[in-house]
Amino acid sequence: MTDDGKTVTALALKLKAPPTRTVEVQSPGNPQVLKVREGVVRIGRDANNEVVIDDPFVSRNHLEIRVFPHGVEVADLDTKNGTHFQGARIRELPVSSEATLVLGKNISVRIRVTDETREKSELDEFVGASPSVQKLRAAVQRVAPTTLTVLIEGETGTGKEVVARAIHQRSQRAAKPIVVFDCAAVSPTLIASELFGHTKGAYTGATGSSEGAFRRAHGGTLFLDEIGELPLDLQPALLRALEARQVKPVGGEAYVPVDVRIIAATNRALETEVEAGRFRKDLLFRLAVTRIKTPSLRSRVEDIAILAKHFAASLGATLSPQVIAALEGREWPGNVRELRNTVERAVMLAGGPGVLVTQLDVDEDEFDELEENDEPTSTAMNAIPATIPPGGLSVAALASTELPFQDAKQLAVDAFEKEYLLKLFSESNYNLSEAARRSGVHRRYLRELYKKHSIDLASLRASRPK
Repeated sequence: MTDDGKTVTALALKLKAPPTRTVEVQSPGNPQVLKVREGVVRIGRDANNEVVIDDPFVSRNHLEIRVFPHGVEVADLDTKNGTHFQGARIRELPVSSEATLVLGKNISVRIRVTDETREKSELDEFVGASPSVQKLRAAVQRVAPTTLTVLIEGETGTGKEVVARAIHQRSQRAAKPIVVFDCAAVSPTLIASELFGHTKGAYTGATGSSEGAFRRAHGGTLFLDEIGELPLDLQPALLRALEARQVKPVGGEAYVPVDVRIIAATNRALETEVEAGRFRKDLLFRLAVTRIKTPSLRSRVEDIAILAKHFAASLGATLSPQVIAALEGREWPGNVRELRNTVERAVMLAGGPGVLVTQLDVDEDEFDELEENDEPTSTAMNAIPATIPPGGLSVAALASTELPFQDAKQLAVDAFEKEYLLKLFSESNYNLSEAARRSGVHRRYLRELYKKHSIDLASLRASRPK
């Protein structure tokens, strides 16, 4: 459609395959860790859930873990007793690494997300040719093989976690886990428990024991993100853990030895925090054995074009000189993260290999609305008939023993998904919101499924009976 010079093409871009992502779910509802790569995991008392928890305070359908191709989120299903994360009740929560949720009154569910491809190639994220990026690469290569504690300093959005993971992957601890602990995201009353663990009965709701971040990282690396947010009264315990390499769980009587490498990160000037009495000077000395500075985007303006083209290329798109010029003329207070989000959103909105300057300023809500209401255009790709062949797809035909069981099963699942989606969209009058309501599947995940099967919603709308 065209509206005041703004052109929006149909969403038909076929994205490249994302890195392999595995989500592990550990709960009282299954004796072994449940591993998922894509789809929705439902948790609750009902026997139809993937994880069944027999507890009177857990709802029949309590929680969904939605594993999208490009992210993971959990959603409470409007339950009576709720789902809590770090002491706060949640409705939806994105999960990038680890999260421990409490369902009902005291049922703990731990979720761990690993991104195999990303963990193997972190230095590929250091895109750019500026002197500051070259210096950053050199610092990572120099520090990674050592056992030194590292303090990473830099503004929000400059890639401090990327640097931490790159150091870990190039260290002698690469075969062991890297555990991310965000000091700013944890309730102050729970930080000690989340860091050092707790024993059963240590506090109300502690129906079992917990290892804590230090012990989960044993043999590997503990990344303390936003260390400047750590409350002053908890800093002595952290200092002792760093110096003695042992921790005492909340409610415990004995110290437990731990073998971890510490990498910390902050967007605050910790010397200023020390002068203000908000951060201990001895803890700063213990953390800043060696320091790495992540550069802001405004200090490496020459990398904006390189980064933008890199992000677009990863989605199979290109950027015109006009778009590049528009990107280079911006301030980017959110740094590389903001640039990446802007480029990815514009590419998705474009629906094809070319991106318009006007598409750089469309925010997420606008994008959602445009996707719902876009008119079909002649440039729509991958047109698919809106009707299902009589008789549907034959399971017997798909169940070929010439394929390994898992491959044959996946083929059948893919065929079912595609047939279901086509029929669902037709019966929902080609409206995505109505399709989500009918199917009980979240809009965002439903949209990802359509993309997975190269189903062009605009073309289907255009081919519907008049």
